[in-house]
Amino acid sequence: MSDEFSLRNRLSSTVVKELTVGLTGLMLVLFVGAHLAGNILIYAGPASYNAYAAKLQAMGPLLWFMRLGLLAAFVTHIGMAINLDIVNRQARANRYAVNTYLGRKTVATRTMLASGIIIFLFVLVHLYDFALSDKTGPASIVPGANNNQSLGLFGLVWNSFRDPVRVLFYVTASCAVGFHLSHAVASVWVTVGVLRDEDTPVADLVARLLGLAVAVGFSSIPIYVFVQIHFFGGGPT
Repeated sequence: MSDEFSLRNRLSSTVVKELTVGLTGLMLVLFVGAHLAGNILIYAGPASYNAYAAKLQAMGPLLWFMRLGLLAAFVTHIGMAINLDIVNRQARANRYAVNTYLGRKTVATRTMLASGIIIFLFVLVHLYDFALSDKTGPASIVPGANNNQSLGLFGLVWNSFRDPVRVLFYVTASCAVGFHLSHAVASVWVTVGVLRDEDTPVADLVARLLGLAVAVGFSSIPIYVFVQIHFFGGGPT
């Protein structure tokens, strides 16, 4: 009887954790979509990109409140995911049937924990590179462009991707985001009860396409800047 009660408590706790992972994951998915839409403006040139950045900065303390909220959601998401992974390993070792939605064992599914850790490190580096750095100093001046005056955040981003190592890191992180989303977007709807298990094949396909679009979209920015710098003269077009 005590074993049955323990199993019931374990299952109940696991469901709550899965819901927490799912809901925080959904918040992060929405953020990724909005962030990508803004970052794509780099193709439109300094004026458009800096205008987008200025609108964000005009939010003042609210912007940092949102950043801290997203960071809290991210820490909660990855912390709960790691905890679930440990619980599930222990459950399998004890032959308990603790069920979580895993779908088919795709590459994205098998690398969820690893990709989550890569994304967490990427978020910290990204904040340091662009949120906390001086956007009007020497690092924002693109040689030969804008009369060698600061190009604001656009210039900071542009100069950051001169380094092939940094480009490789950002592309790797972008692929990790895509892989993570390709599983998370499908599983979150099942976890929160919007979709049934039998609906997952279509959800999986949509999620994979979305993950691919996100990976390509984010990866294209550092690659585009690097190619422009090293093969087409160095300055923005």
